[in-house]
Amino acid sequence: MTPKVSIVIPVHNGMPYLEQALNSALSQEYENFEVVVIDNASTDGSTQRLRTVENPRVRVIHRTELQAAGLNWTQAVHEATGTYIKLLCADDLIDPCIIRDQVAALESNPLAVMAASKRRVIDAQGAVVKRKHGLSGLAANVNGREAIKQCFLAGTNLLGEPASVLFRSEVIKAAMPWHSRWPYVTDIGTYAEVLKHGDLVTIDQVQASFRIAATSWSASLVGKQEEQFAQWQASEIQAGFVSLSRWELIR
Repeated sequence: MTPKVSIVIPVHNGMPYLEQALNSALSQEYENFEVVVIDNASTDGSTQRLRTVENPRVRVIHRTELQAAGLNWTQAVHEATGTYIKLLCADDLIDPCIIRDQVAALESNPLAVMAASKRRVIDAQGAVVKRKHGLSGLAANVNGREAIKQCFLAGTNLLGEPASVLFRSEVIKAAMPWHSRWPYVTDIGTYAEVLKHGDLVTIDQVQASFRIAATSWSASLVGKQEEQFAQWQASEIQAGFVSLSRWELIR
């Protein structure tokens, strides 16, 4: 039997994109998967929509009290029962082949703890803004420490948003909670904790869509991104996970 995969969707006021995200999760070309939705006290109709879902693959947990986004992401991961876990934000999308291909990549690379695919960037209406994005300069199989170092040198998250990646369940659960000290690096900061335990495998195919919308978490952090990324870099260097030469520090 193929390993079970959990697609976890943390939601707070996910309309109007929630329906598309849920449909993309349920359209996977893979048999053994579940979809776990954590409805974080939504007030925009998301709760009512989720109450109508009757698909046996879908399990919805409704919260009546709002919790911080990082805690909602953490709860979503802990609710998962699969061997592998993918977190899908309620405004993003995944292609039908992504679970199949990422599971195959991790099953073929027992030292890898995380798989990442390239993604496209879409706007609020779903129009493609950038057709291929991410994983620049990364080999098919990369040591975890080296993967994070390449992100440092690029000054950005090369690995992609959560929709683009798949984790080994026991490793991502051990890394919880989701990084929250600097909200802009919540994803790459958590990836670093995962990659301290193994390698990264990459897939040179576009298999997810990251949406740029005025309601997104990233949009709310405009003006703070560079500062927060630099502070996170400094903390990882101080902790000794990533070491840079003098010239790499200048770069």
